[in-house]
Amino acid sequence: MRLRGEASRRTPRAGRSDHRLAARVVGAGALLTLAAAVTAVSVADPTPSAAAKPPSAAARPAATPAMVAVPKIGSRAGHAHPRPHRAVQRATQDAVAPSATRLSTSWGIDVSWPQCGNGGLPDLQTGFVAVGVNNGRPFTTNPCLADQVAYAKSHTGYAAYLNIDAPRVGDPTAYGRKAAVDGLARARAAGLHTAVLWLDVEVVNHWADPATNIAVISGAVRALEAHHVTAGIYSSQPMWQQITGGVDPRTPVWLATTITDYHQVGAWCASGLGGRPAVMAQYVATTGSQLIDVDMLCPAALPDAVTLFTAGRH
Repeated sequence: MRLRGEASRRTPRAGRSDHRLAARVVGAGALLTLAAAVTAVSVADPTPSAAAKPPSAAARPAATPAMVAVPKIGSRAGHAHPRPHRAVQRATQDAVAPSATRLSTSWGIDVSWPQCGNGGLPDLQTGFVAVGVNNGRPFTTNPCLADQVAYAKSHTGYAAYLNIDAPRVGDPTAYGRKAAVDGLARARAAGLHTAVLWLDVEVVNHWADPATNIAVISGAVRALEAHHVTAGIYSSQPMWQQITGGVDPRTPVWLATTITDYHQVGAWCASGLGGRPAVMAQYVATTGSQLIDVDMLCPAALPDAVTLFTAGRH
């Protein structure tokens, strides 16, 4: 999911100050306890051949717009909450598919609604694919979800992510719970029976003040945990700072960056979000004329990070 409000191209700084707020992100548990019962967790050599190397951008993409101002809660008074997906009423505690124990490479890509009719799905030797459940915002469905799920499952591992935002009126914690359970139901209905769901937190969607936003994220994380699903956080450092004040998410971190070369990923992995190192980092690359999001597992998180993915078909 390409960040559409990102402006920063700063070099990450280890030990960034953690602007913790009184209203912290939920005691949503510590960082994922990664599958101690799995006996053979491995990643194949990420660059066994030129064809399997992670792509880099032929040219740096044009600078993206500056981050937009975050509207205050209640700026559209009386705006109704989206209607929950009908599957929300059903239990979503069904068994998840087995976690991956081996990935063919330590890098993959993510796909969602931007890939619908926009050059199609890339033919790359990726180790994993992360699929966006929503159509860019919560309480919607990615119109290409079925095809992208099939594509993801043809790889050695796959994952899923959900868009979330803040309500314009009402209880933010309850709204976060509703958005997470709705997204989980859509994921399950599409066959994404994953043990980990990533929450996409970026400024292109509506957010309010940090305390309200933290309550939304807290509610979403708790709702997923109640359904025996681990919540991860996907965001960039500037966006996370703007939306939450830079708190420690206390969950696995998938870090978005604006770099275009996989050789630069390591330093970003170490800086993470809110002082928590990332387990995966994203950069922008090209394949042919198509821009793609490439995701690298962070070296310090291996081999345990493999179990964040559900086992695919190969």
